[in-house]
Amino acid sequence: MFFGTTNLDLCVTVENLPVAGQSVLGKFTQYAGGKGANQAVAAARLGLHTMFYTRVGDDNAGQFLRRSLNDAGVSLDAVEIAVGEPSGMALVAVDKDGNNLIIIDPGTNQNIALDSLHTVITKLPSNAVVVVEMGLPLYVIEYLFAQKEKHQFTLIFNPAPVQMGLSVEAWRAVDIVTPNANEATALTGIDVSDLKSAAQAAKVLLKLGPRSVVITLGQEGAYYCNANEAFHTPSFQVVARDTTGAGDAFNGGLSAAIAMGLPIRQAIVKASAVAAISVTRPGAQISMPLASEVEDFLNLMSRQEK
Repeated sequence: MFFGTTNLDLCVTVENLPVAGQSVLGKFTQYAGGKGANQAVAAARLGLHTMFYTRVGDDNAGQFLRRSLNDAGVSLDAVEIAVGEPSGMALVAVDKDGNNLIIIDPGTNQNIALDSLHTVITKLPSNAVVVVEMGLPLYVIEYLFAQKEKHQFTLIFNPAPVQMGLSVEAWRAVDIVTPNANEATALTGIDVSDLKSAAQAAKVLLKLGPRSVVITLGQEGAYYCNANEAFHTPSFQVVARDTTGAGDAFNGGLSAAIAMGLPIRQAIVKASAVAAISVTRPGAQISMPLASEVEDFLNLMSRQEK
């Protein structure tokens, strides 16, 4: 079960990202996006039965976004249609190396009623894996995390985009927190730039309350730790075309792998493969691979290592 945002991504590919005051030429396209939506689609395309709570407007963008979720196999049962409210929008610029710059207007993503969340939570199956991203308002995140003890779900928290002010009680509900290097830096004050600094930041994050930490480090792979163990998994070397949604691909892949019963190290490796494939393709949701593609990719990587 995913809780998060849904946006229409208005994307422009450019040679180089502009600096302040600079005009550049680019090519325009639009894709379905939003962190929560991307994560839900990533999991659904891996074959997981996926439910997703979000809000979209009753505008053309909302229709497009719901259709994209449905086509990917994500259940629309918990998707709210907000009459008279605008759907979330994002302006995304992507350069020739796949780097991006993103500006988000959350729209109706910010207008969530707790009654709606309560209805969804009470319908969760037993032993569900719940994924929450930080694009939601803090009051929503606090409410969802407070439900964990009663409803006994596994809670994966993607703290992006970072907001400060989450309570101690909320942090203690988290089973796995999954920041990237920049988010880990913002949350801990430690400049995360390599494995050594990632290990330092992970220890600080554990002190906030979560049971385990996965810090994604781009080409440096991922660093995992809990109170009893720590390890590093390397990245898969690919030529990036568009890094938009790479973190969402990782989180969707991780949650699907955990829901399927994989041990944490194998789950992280699979999530890294999902993210690696996604960056070789343009767009966010549209770039998420199928289960068969991930299996073929992992088999290919395994043969190359021998």
